[in-house]
Amino acid sequence: MARISLLRRTVVALAALLISFALLAGSAQATKVPRVMAALGDSITRGFNTSGPGCPTGPSLDCPQNSWATGTNPAVDSVRERLDAISPQPLTAYNDAVSGARATDLLKQAETAAAQSPDLVLIEIGANDACATNPGPTPTATFREQVRSALQVLVSANKQVYIQLMSIPDINNLRTIFTEPPDPNALARWGPFNVCQGLLFEPLSTAPADEERREAFRAQVIAYNEALEEVCSEFKRCIWDDYAVFNSGFTTADVATVANTPTADYFHPSASGQAKLAEAAWSTTFNDWQRRRSALAHARG
Repeated sequence: MARISLLRRTVVALAALLISFALLAGSAQATKVPRVMAALGDSITRGFNTSGPGCPTGPSLDCPQNSWATGTNPAVDSVRERLDAISPQPLTAYNDAVSGARATDLLKQAETAAAQSPDLVLIEIGANDACATNPGPTPTATFREQVRSALQVLVSANKQVYIQLMSIPDINNLRTIFTEPPDPNALARWGPFNVCQGLLFEPLSTAPADEERREAFRAQVIAYNEALEEVCSEFKRCIWDDYAVFNSGFTTADVATVANTPTADYFHPSASGQAKLAEAAWSTTFNDWQRRRSALAHARG
């Protein structure tokens, strides 16, 4: 009886899996799992200032194994790891992001990625453009054209490439979570570490000029996100995250603090924050792959 029961459960699970794939095959949203992926952007995609086994302590603080896009840390459960779990063959992943990059640097990254022949390219860019103070934030029109040029390079190299464009986080929340109440460690680092002074200069000040500067900073991030959405809509295979990252709530645990790394700057995502970015990317824009992964997990269980 036990054997019959086990066989019956296996048949039912496989049938459910086949039905799931059949439904996906008929969906306009269904896409093949990529064989090669690349990730572009800045320090966020490089896993900068995260912590864990193998992460450096200096002078370079990049830890790509914790990247939301291409990381291999199971605790992050990156897009790469999720795709690899449902891929019929090992996935090849390139992390072409560069810490400190702005949109002007995206073209060179796109050229590098294009030579790698990816089926999927993930992009997170714009935080450094907003944080710039010398000479100031990148003009929105310039930002838009820089991103458009990078996407055009990718599409010109491969018209079948899928591009996932992620929104910029609502960075103003950083000031809120670390100043209400004030965190002395954050305040001790933001100035000396020159962390996003366009937003975090004089973080406790309530002077009208400082309040206006913070409001202008948030308005600029929103304008960049609108530009990203607009550019993405111009490319048939570009997938916009529909503000998933911008709308994601994050806590102090999701930011690099002294609780998780001695080099904390109280700005970059922690490993926990990277996991949230991975989830935002996966659940919002790859829901067909999410169903495949769930079906596989159910069948294996």
